[in-house]
Amino acid sequence: MMRLQGIVYMMSMVWLTACASQAPEPTSYQSALGIGIVEGTKGYQQLQEDPTLGNGVVTKVRGQVQHIEGAAYIVHTNSQSDVRLPVDENTRIDRPAHKGDWIDAYINEVGVAIFIRNVDDQIELE
Repeated sequence: MMRLQGIVYMMSMVWLTACASQAPEPTSYQSALGIGIVEGTKGYQQLQEDPTLGNGVVTKVRGQVQHIEGAAYIVHTNSQSDVRLPVDENTRIDRPAHKGDWIDAYINEVGVAIFIRNVDDQIELE
């Protein structure tokens, strides 16, 4: 009787192991579910919005961060001038800029940055 129980136990273990190894591979639909999750987030959508569509006149400044003074970036532009870009609680920043980073800044009519985007990957140095 014990031997029969042992055989039944071993057969059930083999069957369970076979069932576990027969798990279906994810279909292309299942594997594609993860694509676009990051791109679908609110933060990504805000980065894709055109900041010039907001209210008021907007000026774009591209330059390299020279230093940070409190709540303002000092940026050296391609036209060889330094521009002070004040930021406030309404300024959207894709990621904090540091000295040496290249940024695009969109400034409203009163001179406050409304959107700052890091563009290090788009700069080609001569």
